[in-house]
Amino acid sequence: MALDTSEEEQVEKIQTFLRQNGWFLAIGLVLVLGGNFGFRSWEDQKQAAAEAASDAFTTFQAAARESATDDDKRAGAIDLGDAFVADYPDTDYAVLAGLQVAKLQFSAGNLSDAETALRSISGAANSHLAPLVQIRLARLLGAQDRPEEGLTLLAEPLEWASFMSGRHEVEGDLLYQLDRLDEARQAYQLAVNTAGEEGLPGLTMKVEDLTFAAANVDTVEADGSGANNDAVSVEDAAAGLDAVADESQAETKDNG
Repeated sequence: MALDTSEEEQVEKIQTFLRQNGWFLAIGLVLVLGGNFGFRSWEDQKQAAAEAASDAFTTFQAAARESATDDDKRAGAIDLGDAFVADYPDTDYAVLAGLQVAKLQFSAGNLSDAETALRSISGAANSHLAPLVQIRLARLLGAQDRPEEGLTLLAEPLEWASFMSGRHEVEGDLLYQLDRLDEARQAYQLAVNTAGEEGLPGLTMKVEDLTFAAANVDTVEADGSGANNDAVSVEDAAAGLDAVADESQAETKDNG
């Protein structure tokens, strides 16, 4: 277009272009507006679903708290949790609900159902929640006299990060259950090394008890006399280890 073209000529050329290409422009405009509308609609639906999941999870949490001392309410809370996991299977809320359902089942003595609840969410757990699910499941397997399976779970390559101390402690509990006391003591020591201040007292006691037991066993083996006094010492050490096992079981009940 020359620089001296009049405004009338420019308008005429624009009109001619629109007459020749108007449908293409109209279709393009519809697609752009429709795409924008569709995206906003999808965002609105996503937000509504998230809010619905949050509200439903809050309702389930309230039911779980109320069921602490009531078997009938516990059964209702479990049903509510199972329904939530089914309705929102691909959300972090579902993983948290599954953990709570497993804890409720464990409290009711339903170890198999608790295991089922944990396994149902293990595939949906993100990298931050997967270690917690595995630790709970490993504890549960130990409670069912399946410590080898628990150790296999804990050996999986996950991002353990802040769960490292808990992982080592459960590993120690399972090794102790298998009577692999030296390995259990090493696992407990690793748990101490990676724990915060709050978890140190109980972990330190486990390390000290196993160290004391090992020292007494070494003394008996070195003496070789089999005297009654030595037998009593070994029995005392074993009693101390039984106390550790009782504590581990209590923690398992608390943590689900």
